[in-house]
Amino acid sequence: MDKAGGVTIDMIECSSAELSRQDSRLNLAFKNAMGVLSDESKSRLRGAQRLWIKFRDADCGIYYNLSGGTMDSLNGSGCELSMTKERADALEWLYRNGVE
Repeated sequence: MDKAGGVTIDMIECSSAELSRQDSRLNLAFKNAMGVLSDESKSRLRGAQRLWIKFRDADCGIYYNLSGGTMDSLNGSGCELSMTKERADALEWLYRNGVE
């Protein structure tokens, strides 16, 4: 983000690239967690993940249209980035500690 130099479009591109990296991390963490859980826990995690995606999209959707300005995209992607990183962290923890 520092390389963007405060230019909004460059900041959006930077945030988008990091969101893509974190989304890949999230998907791998989910796959790994599913690999160590019982069938019942897998079913619960799958349902929880679907609900989490709906919540993230609804919650961050607010920021994409908050003021109508160019910063809305940055605020929205920042929300998605923060939530996605946090969820990936949680799924990685589940993978490391959820062996059943």
